[in-house]
Amino acid sequence: MIHAPMNARLLMRTSAFRLALVYAALFVVSALVLFAILYWATIGSVGRQIDATIESEILGLAEQYERRGVTGLVDVLAERVRRSPDGGAIYLFADSNLSPLAGNLRRWPTLATDSTGQIEFDTTHNGAGVSRFRANILSVGRDYRLLVGRDLRELTELKVVFERAAVWGIAVVLILAIAGGALMSASAQRRIAIINRTARQIMDGELNERIPITGSRDEYHDLAIMINDMLSKIEILLDNVRHVGDSVAHDLKTPLTRLRNRLESLSHTELSMSSELEKCVAESDQLLATFNALLRIARIESGAYRTAFSTLNVMELVDGVCELYRATADEKRVTLSIVSKPEVLIYGDRDLLTQAFANLLDNAVKYTPYGGSISIDINELGGQIELAVSDSGGGVPAVDHLRIQQRFVRLDTARSEPGNGLGLSLVKAVVDQHKGELRTENLDPGLRMTMILPRDTGDTRSPASGL
Repeated sequence: MIHAPMNARLLMRTSAFRLALVYAALFVVSALVLFAILYWATIGSVGRQIDATIESEILGLAEQYERRGVTGLVDVLAERVRRSPDGGAIYLFADSNLSPLAGNLRRWPTLATDSTGQIEFDTTHNGAGVSRFRANILSVGRDYRLLVGRDLRELTELKVVFERAAVWGIAVVLILAIAGGALMSASAQRRIAIINRTARQIMDGELNERIPITGSRDEYHDLAIMINDMLSKIEILLDNVRHVGDSVAHDLKTPLTRLRNRLESLSHTELSMSSELEKCVAESDQLLATFNALLRIARIESGAYRTAFSTLNVMELVDGVCELYRATADEKRVTLSIVSKPEVLIYGDRDLLTQAFANLLDNAVKYTPYGGSISIDINELGGQIELAVSDSGGGVPAVDHLRIQQRFVRLDTARSEPGNGLGLSLVKAVVDQHKGELRTENLDPGLRMTMILPRDTGDTRSPASGL
């Protein structure tokens, strides 16, 4: 019982409920405008018909007076009174003293004593209660006045019906709008509560929790899908962090152990000290290279290199890297060729793209057998540049195409080659920084690694500047 008022107050503070109140006000105004239009069209039309009828009758009676005189007009009025026994129409023909000569009114209306033209007045008629009449007064000749009118009882009753309908209609619209707003607000509050509950469970460590998808296809459905996608991405990143920690511990344990054993052996003997020290230095260099690669990937992913973007020639970048690896390829009798040489420009970081392409080429040279071949393709498709490195090596199983882009992942076939499993991770980080895509395809035989980069990466401003 204590929570109900709190929930009601919370409901009234929600944006959905406030929006419902705004819509309720708009509905009420719309209803008022609609009733005003209907009122004018209906009541006004009936009033105009009454006026037209009165005008027509009074002109007809005036013509009768012109043709037949006072006696003829009196006879016509008597006939019309006889044909309208219910008193819906009123007639009064009076002399200059306003004394009745003919008609169905007993006396001249007080408000119409000195009037000509259209008037409205209340009077008793035919023994009924007080009724309201609308009439026209016309001077006939110099000594007579003619009053012709109609009972406004039906028009008054119609006005009352319209006014009641307007009041009840507006009340119903207002009640329905507020009730609908409350239902909408309650529904929105319930769905937001589900999101809050899921977020609280995730904060408590249940990272596999997700917001239920109702299939309603509204904005909450889209929000739930977006949040679930974000949570899945966060979970993958956290798994990657745990995997990186495990991989770092595993991959660094062996060189650290070897380094410790060699230093321990040096403390007991002076034999082959120079050779052992060289091996210690090599192990240290490998450790430093691993940590430097991790730091470089972290800096790339943080966007620290974004300010170094500039326009560069892709062909010049490819030629420079190929010159560095041509001697190594020649030693293995591997043919290194550039299939296409288009002159295309791209907006990016020269050092990062050089390092990424060098890593792809290094992998190709490393895993291509003696006498094999490596080809480099540069293609321009619309607003994208495709930089592909194809080799005739053993390839990679399709199930591992995405896994090899993760940190410290090395397939069993690669364990015999030197490396730390960070080369393709760095390439992936560089491609992501340039808003591109790294694609892996199997050839027969071999493997193709393709960097797909947009020519214009969009906003060139520094993230840190905020300008």
